[in-house]
Amino acid sequence: MKYSVKTKEVTIAADEFIRRYRDVERIGAYCLQCPGYGTSWGCPPFDFDPCTVSDGYKTVKLMGTTIEFDEETRAACTSAEQSTATGREAMNEVWKTLLPQLYEMERELPGSRCFTFRCVLCPEGCTRVEGKPCRYPDKLRHSLESVGFDIVAMTRDLLGIDLEWSTDGSLPKHITLVTALFEP
Repeated sequence: MKYSVKTKEVTIAADEFIRRYRDVERIGAYCLQCPGYGTSWGCPPFDFDPCTVSDGYKTVKLMGTTIEFDEETRAACTSAEQSTATGREAMNEVWKTLLPQLYEMERELPGSRCFTFRCVLCPEGCTRVEGKPCRYPDKLRHSLESVGFDIVAMTRDLLGIDLEWSTDGSLPKHITLVTALFEP
């Protein structure tokens, strides 16, 4: 599997970002359609108001990390299952580097909070499905969409990146991991 990785980022005033891109009700309705709804502590339903986690910040650094697959890798994916497996493998490889970088950004800027691509802290499975508390509450971070942000619009408008999904089982040309750092 061959791919390249590049990141685009932009900083925007937090109040403008929230006003333009947070729509908890509309985005939350998409979450309800997810087969994994309620199975991860990183995703809804929450025991808190998702609007409150992004309040009180001054700026938002939005980052889009794009994994672009070469044609040979895309052509080698001859089934939806292969495409899914290849995409997940690439995302997991990139995420192993990206998540520690996000935590480091938080450490370097006290009072900041990162929003991640998705929670993958427990390879053995999230404790939520067992009705148990999160194993790593100090490391758990939510994705932007899980707390009501429209990642399609913000990524297109602010980063100039159109998110791609496969509708026919093929591997998309690129997959973009959308993350952010909310800064005090």
